[in-house]
Amino acid sequence: MAIETLLAVLGLSERMQGKWSSAKKEATGHTKAILRELERNIDLINLWRKSKFDLDTVIQKLEMTRFESAEAAHFNLNEINSRDIRKTTTKNVPQYAKYVGWSTEKLLSNIYRKIFVLKRIVEIDKDNENTNKEVRLTNIYKLILLFVLHVDS
Repeated sequence: MAIETLLAVLGLSERMQGKWSSAKKEATGHTKAILRELERNIDLINLWRKSKFDLDTVIQKLEMTRFESAEAAHFNLNEINSRDIRKTTTKNVPQYAKYVGWSTEKLLSNIYRKIFVLKRIVEIDKDNENTNKEVRLTNIYKLILLFVLHVDS
């Protein structure tokens, strides 16, 4: 599904992305840090989508340190949202169906694992044409959008 179509289905405008409701305003500590980090990653990916900056540079600039700090501190990621992802959260987007029932921790860990792997691909084998980095980055973006919906649900 194209990004613009997905944004329309999810009810997210480009202006609203990353400007999360009460969850972000009320967040403290590791939760606030992770939400801010993901917001910056959304902003960076949006810049790439609009301006077509160098893909490898954008990938390397994706942030992970706040998530890694939270993990190192044994922060319970499910404190961000204690509920599992519900079908209503996915807005019936077929790509999101497999995430119904996932915990916040599982979704966040998956997002950051994909960021980690993509960054390593750029470091190790950036010229490999069999690795479609653009598709991978777009899929990470879509997962972050699902996380935004989950946090706001």
